[in-house]
Parts: sequence; C-alpha cells; structure tokens
Amino acid sequence: MDTGLIVGLVAAALVFMYFRVFSPRPEFPPLPTSPDDPLMVEARTKAKATLGEFQALQEQFPQSVLVKLRFVSSSDAVEYLWAEVKGRKSKYEYDVLLVTPPVTHTGHLDRRYVCTTEDIEDWQVRDADDRIHGGFTQRAMFQIARREGVKLPRKLRDVERLYVDT
Repeated sequence: MDTGLIVGLVAAALVFMYFRVFSPRPEFPPLPTSPDDPLMVEARTKAKATLGEFQALQEQFPQSVLVKLRFVSSSDAVEYLWAEVKGRKSKYEYDVLLVTPPVTHTGHLDRRYVCTTEDIEDWQVRDADDRIHGGFTQRAMFQIARREGVKLPRKLRDVERLYVDT
C-alpha cells in the first residue's frame, strides 16, 4: 500500500475523531419550531421588554448568564444560538462565547465575539439559589413540545422547574 495513502487515511481519521470528540453537540436535538409561532413571538417580545431586568440580574449574578442570538449561517439559514456572556463591554455590548453549535453552518466559525443588546432574542440568568430568570423562548419550546405531543425527558422537566418569573 502507498505510504502517502496510509498517511492520508490516518490524518483523515484523526481529524474525524477530533471533531467527533471536541465539537460541542447538544444533549437533546433541537425542537423544530416556527419563529412565527405565537408562543415564540410572545416569548421574544417578553425577552426584549425585560432587557432592563436582564442587565440588573447580569450585574448581580455575572457567573451564569446566557443570551440567545439570531445567527445567519453560511447557508443563509437563520438559527437562534445560546451564548455565554463573558463580560459587558459597554452599556449595549457584551463579550460572548457561543455554546450552541449551529446545525446549518459549514466552515470556520469564531465562537467568541461581541454582540449588542439589539442582537439579543432571549436571555437567562441563574441566581444564587439555582433559579433561572428569563429563558422565555426555552419555556415556549417546552409548551410547544407538549402541544405537539412530545413527552419531555425527565432532565428537561427538572430544568423547567428551575424557571421563575422575573
């Protein structure tokens, strides 16, 4: 067998294993929802209307803050991705790290960047008592799943109980 072919196969196997092990994958597959679903529209509206509460909670509990951002992938598909807030750069800008990998994007994606409050579609902050504030689209997805006859796994039902009204 040709040495170059063997080296190429080994390199391809190593690359495959690297992405299989180190590429983040969601624990649960995303629930297909329409951005026009009335529950999702209401959730995004509530998230935008409560950005002031988000900012206050973010300052109080900066260690556990997520924002959901509208993302346009390389295939021009719109996805909504969760990002961890690493810090606040200004009154309207946040340093974030994507934690949800896009499913329709190919090629390089810098996971760390700066977003503005205009980019935020939803937010959630975990407080010192492990309660989750915000997460309006997540709560809507739980409702949509039930409406569609999907039985939520126990782990998701346990997480759902942590959400509190802000």
